[in-house]
Amino acid sequence: MKTCPECGREVRPVWPTCKSCGTLLMARPEPLTPVGAPASVDGAAGAAAGVPVATPSAPSEAEQYFAPAVLHSVTQMPPASATSSYADYRSGVSASGETREVVDLGKWIVLGGAVLFVIAAVATAYFTFGSPSKHHQAPVALAPKAPTAGLPTSLDAIVRIEAESSRRNALQTVEQVGSGDVAQLATMQPNYTWIGGDQASTDPHTVSVAQNGTTVTVAVSGSNKDICAYGQWAPNATPMYVTMAHEPTCAATTAPGTGWSSEPGGAASDLPDDPGG
Repeated sequence: MKTCPECGREVRPVWPTCKSCGTLLMARPEPLTPVGAPASVDGAAGAAAGVPVATPSAPSEAEQYFAPAVLHSVTQMPPASATSSYADYRSGVSASGETREVVDLGKWIVLGGAVLFVIAAVATAYFTFGSPSKHHQAPVALAPKAPTAGLPTSLDAIVRIEAESSRRNALQTVEQVGSGDVAQLATMQPNYTWIGGDQASTDPHTVSVAQNGTTVTVAVSGSNKDICAYGQWAPNATPMYVTMAHEPTCAATTAPGTGWSSEPGGAASDLPDDPGG
């Protein structure tokens, strides 16, 4: 127990004031000085007296030791206005800091790349599917040729010889079977694909066959899809041949009415001898 310095009454040590006279029994608390701010100048009083008020500075290393955290002010930039953006554009500076000339150059590069891509796509389609004018050329009968014993001198000659050799072999098979029956022809010569005369041959190994009475007509396409080699066989008659260029479809039913010849064409090494020859 301790006694009150004013009235002498006994008070408990934990009492902040005397219960009898109200005397304060502990030191009066003083206002705390902000961390990092000078303690000798009061802001309001200093400003009223004309004394410069010190701006709170960053806490010292010793003060930071006791401070749980230090808050630093964040500098905020004002938002860009439409006026400033237009001014930047007029000055030639983009939002990313690039000059307008650099930005415009990049746009032209992208546009040029797109144009080149379109041109390349069109050129690829042109050379892949061929010129439209090529597919619209009028069919023409090629001059008949005797079987060639030597080596061909051009790609067109190779394509024609291949188609005419297959045509002659197909007619030999028709002669052996004696008709244009597709099933019997396939059994006799399985190396070829035999199809009906209303269907078009698409390569030298596919034979389109049509029969009208006793006359059998075959059609064999060249590998370039531009040559079509037609042949006709009838009992006790000489086989006839005609090779067409620019033929839109190589079907036996579309065989021409003129231009036929007894010259079989093709390669001499691929042609069997005529019966009785």
